[in-house]
Amino acid sequence: MSNEKQLCQEIDTILSDINSSGISKIAPVTMEKLGKISADAAELGMKSGKGLIDNFIEVLKSFQAGKANENSVSLRLTALDFYKTNVLENQSGSVEEL
Repeated sequence: MSNEKQLCQEIDTILSDINSSGISKIAPVTMEKLGKISADAAELGMKSGKGLIDNFIEVLKSFQAGKANENSVSLRLTALDFYKTNVLENQSGSVEEL
């Protein structure tokens, strides 16, 4: 990723895929993409974004293992979507001011 806008577009694509296929049908390739996006966020200095992505990944893994409920995953998905939306709207300052 070269900038925040591209990273947010990738997040949007993955979240759309998850919403269309359903939380219970997340493919391993999607988990890999999330891991890559997390690394890209770290490279861009997006600490909050990286934290939200990592938390989302961990809850997804817990859900797939039967240790978390769907509401917990949905909450993290909503938080990540909110972050993505506000990063794109916040063009004047640091994305970490969110």
